Amino acid sequence: MKLFTRIAICLGSAGFSALTATLAFSRYASYHNHTFDLALYARQAWGLAHGDFWEPILGSSFLGTHVAVVLWPLGLLGRAFGTVPVLLLAQSLAFGLATLPLAQIGARRFGDLGALAAAIAWLCYPNLAHVASYEFHPGSLGVLPLALALDALDRRDGLALALASLGLLCCRADFALLVLLLGLPAIGLAPTLRRGGIVTTGVALVYLAVQALVLRGFSPPHGSLELHFGTWGGSPLGIVRALFTEPSRVLAHFAAPERLSYLPRVLLPLALAPLLAPRWLFFTLPFFAINLISTFPTTTALYSHYLTLAVPPLVAAALDGVHRTEQWTARPALTKLGLCVVCGAALTASLVQGGLPWSHDFARADFRHDALSDEAARTVEAIPSDASVQAPDALLPHLAERHRLFRAPPPDHDADYVVLDISHRVRFAHQETLLRTSEEPITRTWLARRDYGLVAAEPTLLTLARGHDPRTGLTKRYFPTDASPSFGIPLTSCLVVVDAWLAPDGLELELYSLAPCPNDLALRLGVEEKPRRVDLLFDGWLSPAQLHDEYLLSFHALDRSERYAIARYGLRLGALRSSGAPPEHGDPMTVEVPLVH
Repeated sequence: MKLFTRIAICLGSAGFSALTATLAFSRYASYHNHTFDLALYARQAWGLAHGDFWEPILGSSFLGTHVAVVLWPLGLLGRAFGTVPVLLLAQSLAFGLATLPLAQIGARRFGDLGALAAAIAWLCYPNLAHVASYEFHPGSLGVLPLALALDALDRRDGLALALASLGLLCCRADFALLVLLLGLPAIGLAPTLRRGGIVTTGVALVYLAVQALVLRGFSPPHGSLELHFGTWGGSPLGIVRALFTEPSRVLAHFAAPERLSYLPRVLLPLALAPLLAPRWLFFTLPFFAINLISTFPTTTALYSHYLTLAVPPLVAAALDGVHRTEQWTARPALTKLGLCVVCGAALTASLVQGGLPWSHDFARADFRHDALSDEAARTVEAIPSDASVQAPDALLPHLAERHRLFRAPPPDHDADYVVLDISHRVRFAHQETLLRTSEEPITRTWLARRDYGLVAAEPTLLTLARGHDPRTGLTKRYFPTDASPSFGIPLTSCLVVVDAWLAPDGLELELYSLAPCPNDLALRLGVEEKPRRVDLLFDGWLSPAQLHDEYLLSFHALDRSERYAIARYGLRLGALRSSGAPPEHGDPMTVEVPLVH
């Protein structure tokens, strides 16, 4: 390659790495990671760097996960620069650097034009930017050693093949099958490859044996195999048995639109050119087979990281496919046209669904700070750095550098701090449906506990600390220091309305509790006999189950029209439970409550 071409490819590679790293950091900083993968591997890397081989998020030994040895040195770097930043940068660098060996494959066939075409086809393939800017997966780092291994095969370098294959195994132990596929053909391709092929094949077989005989015993009870292949008995090979016992179910699985269209969708960004060089597709077989057999919803999506390791051999196949057309037709002009078609298809795919700022599918909101980002940041800041935590997935990467870290409940992991996502309360505010959402029972059960108390609250997040009194701190506001001695109107056997008055921005209620109430108790509030508006008591922060024989205050914000209606027509209040019915037989649907002026 000419110097200018090398510089252009290096600049393109560096630019791609810089851009995707910037996007990944922006997503992380704005708390828009939507799965727990980044937190999972950040915690593993941090744990390895601190001699902790237990993985608390999955509840498994490091040996029961993907055994990504590459996380160890990355974790050591993370001690100096922060674990998450190191992981995200390493992933973007791996994607960018993989351009160089793929460009060499193109240059051997077409010179500088082939090198540039390889770089464009690789960097514009729509899967890459999505994966590099979304979460982190140690397997995705394997694109670099895999590209190096393909280049080594292409130039018949056995030592380079063996070293690259070892790098692949360091990214994920279950890449042993891919390494085996790399080693077997190398044995017979050329004398210079034979020794490297034998070593690569031998190492792969040893790794496969260790996986089957040793590592499988460390697997968590509900790992990725169950997640992807549970319907086939927990193994991709289970589909073979199902083919004989339930052929209609297997046929229906593969006849689903997302699977029928999978291979065309994968090949179209390279203008179907990989089909012209099927020998390279040999290395994509494990990924295509697993993705098509899996029942996990996103495995057949073009943006999924499950596809990423198939892209280097696809690019190599596209280049070799165009080269074969030149050999078949003896018309060099067709070669240039073929490369232009491949590059045009990749560029078009990038514009349509490339996940980059100029792409049609670019989700700008995922990389920008918003009100939810600020809420999450304040919540994280309120948790001590050495405390164990259960928290929603978006917060976990920011809490990963600690020994005990868990996903949000259920189940209960007896953590020092528990963060509850209450965004459902915003979505279903003032609706009876709120009481029957799948999330609300979990929230109200935690708020009703005596061993945890509320220490921080945001519109969509509540933070509870173990050992904190649930009736103090933020909830102390609901217990007035002075209360009127009058007795009011019963709503149900445990709760009485003493007074009600309109404030400038809402309704203030003075209540009297006779005993602890059910934790799903709520209020109907309005002017009708059965108002549509349903509110949680005490902002939803203090559980009715925490009440004693005492006076309380509960404020309910009103908009202008609601306040006007109550001021004109009077106030009706009623108690209800999650069933929608009054708490007890004989309780009124609502009662008229006079307003104090």
